Amino acid sequence: MISISVKRSHKAILELVIQDHAGYGAKGEDLVCAGVSAIAIGALNALDQKKQDVCELELRDAYIKISVHQPKDQEAQLMLEMLMIQLQTVKERYPNFIHITKQEVA
Repeated sequence: MISISVKRSHKAILELVIQDHAGYGAKGEDLVCAGVSAIAIGALNALDQKKQDVCELELRDAYIKISVHQPKDQEAQLMLEMLMIQLQTVKERYPNFIHITKQEVA
């Protein structure tokens, strides 16, 4: 199952972690993993090109972490909200393969 955790403070996304595999299909044929990966990599590319001074990005096998150092940056927050909406949409279609945890922090 893909695990997505989001930490927010006053609605602003501070950290987003996507990890593990969906297990929907065989390796290389897993549509859920492919969809989540495509969405996440697209967001990482946009953040890297437009907001590299605002976010720290980490990418490893089956692991993506976005840490936001300037949570008041509206453009970065818009990109992150788009990412969350897309991930939520995939979760609604494949609820047994994606789990999203949301945490409010100070």
